[in-house]
Amino acid sequence: MDSEFVGGRPLGKAVAHASYSNKALVDELAAYKRRIAGNYRPLRPDEIATLPPTGLLASRKIDGETWFLVSNEQGVFLLSPTGKAIHGQMEAVRSAEGLAIGTVIAGELYSHRGGARERVGDLAAEMAKGEKAATSAISFAAYDLVKDAGTLPSPAYKERHARLLELVPTTPQLSVVDAEEIKPDGVRARYESEVASGASEGLVLRLPTGLIYKLKPTITIDAAIIAYTAKADSPDMARSILLGLMHPEGEFQVLGGCGNLGSDEDRKTLLLRLKGSKADSSIRYASDGGGLYTFVKPEMVVEVRVTDLQAEKSDGSVSTTTLAAYGADGWRGKKFSPCPRLIHPVLERLREDKSLNATDIRFSQVEPYMAPQAGNDHAPALPASTVIRREAWTKEFKGQVAVRKLLAWKTNKEAIDPSFPAYVVSWTDYSPGRASPLDREVKIAPDEDIAMEIAKNLIEANIKKGWEKV
Repeated sequence: MDSEFVGGRPLGKAVAHASYSNKALVDELAAYKRRIAGNYRPLRPDEIATLPPTGLLASRKIDGETWFLVSNEQGVFLLSPTGKAIHGQMEAVRSAEGLAIGTVIAGELYSHRGGARERVGDLAAEMAKGEKAATSAISFAAYDLVKDAGTLPSPAYKERHARLLELVPTTPQLSVVDAEEIKPDGVRARYESEVASGASEGLVLRLPTGLIYKLKPTITIDAAIIAYTAKADSPDMARSILLGLMHPEGEFQVLGGCGNLGSDEDRKTLLLRLKGSKADSSIRYASDGGGLYTFVKPEMVVEVRVTDLQAEKSDGSVSTTTLAAYGADGWRGKKFSPCPRLIHPVLERLREDKSLNATDIRFSQVEPYMAPQAGNDHAPALPASTVIRREAWTKEFKGQVAVRKLLAWKTNKEAIDPSFPAYVVSWTDYSPGRASPLDREVKIAPDEDIAMEIAKNLIEANIKKGWEKV
C-alpha cells in the first residue's frame, strides 16, 4: 500500500501528512465536501421555532476535522479533502479493516478527552507530537456514506445513516454519529442540555430535502475598523467595513468584511466618521461587491456578531488573510497568514469603551476556530504578479515635467486568496505644480478583456494633445 503514498511524517506508529497519488479520488472527495458545504445553513437558537415540525434528524456537532475513511485493494486509510493521508498502525484505521473494498465514509477526526468536550486544537496538538503521538487518543466519527463497496448509496440520509450503523464497528476510536428523529421542541431541549451547557460545540440538523442546519450559539468579536467602501448609488452611506484584530506584537490581522451595518441613518453616520480618517495604504483589498476598500486610521472599535467562523475554504485549504502593520506611513502588508472567515457578520454596536490595543481587539478571540495547520508561522507561497501593460507619458508645464503612467497586471493570486482581484489597473498622475502633486487611481477587473477596456478608457480620458509617450 505504501506505493500509493509519497512522503509523510510519523504519527505514533502510523504515517501522517503523506500525499496520496490517486488524484481522481482526491478530486471526488473535494467535490463531495464542496457540495455538502453548499447545503449547510447557520441557525441561531432564537430561530428554532422556524424549523419544520417533522422530518428532522439531529446529531451532536463534533469539533474536529473532515476526513474520509477509505478501503481499497491494499487496505484501509484516512484521506483528507486536500489529498493528505494517514496510513499504518493507527487504532481508528485498524478498527475499520473489515470494510468492503470501495467503501468511502465521511466523518470527523478528533481527539477524545475522556468524556470532556473535544476541540479541534486538541487534534492538532496530538498530531504535532510525531512519534510520541498517542494515536489511541484520536477517534473517527462517521457521519455519511459516500461509497458503499464502490456503489453510490441511497440519496436519503436516514437510509445512509442506517447503513453506516451496519458497516462501522463501535470501538473507543471508531463510531457513527447519532441521528435522532426530533421535533423543534426536542431540538430546543437538546440545545439547552448539550450546547448551552458547554458540553458540545453545537447540533447538526438534517432535513429530508438535503438542507443541513448548524445550530450554534452566536459569537461576538470586538475588532477595529481598518477600511470601508461606500454605496455606489448612495455615496453618503457606508456599504461595508473591513475589520482587523491585533496580535501581541502590535500587527493587525485582516479579519474580513461586514456589510450588515444597520439602517440607512446608521450607514450615513458611520461613513461620516470614517471619511475623516483616511490613511495611506500599500494594501489593495477588494470587497465582496468588487470595489476596493479605502483604508483608515485604526481608531474605531466595533462589536460584530457572527454565526460561525470557518478555518477552511470549501476546497479544504486553509483560509488566510493579510498580516499588516500600521505606522506613520500608513498601512503596509507583510505576508499572508491563517485566519478564520466570518460567517454572516452583523455590526452590533460601536465599542466606545474599547481602545486600540492587543487586549481589547486581541487576535486570540478567533484562535479557537483556527485550522490545525495554522499552528505554524509559515505563510502560504503566493505566485508573483505578471505585468500585462505598462505605458508612461510626459508633458512640460512652465518648466516642470508632469508624468502620467498606466500599469496593468495579473495578480495570479486570486485562486489562493480571494482577497486578491484577478487583474489590477493603476493610473498615476504626477504634476509638480499642483497643491497635491501625486494622484493615484486603482481599478480591479475579473478578466483581461475588462482590464484592457479600463486601461483604454483611462488613456482616452487623460492623454490629450501635448502628451508624449515615453
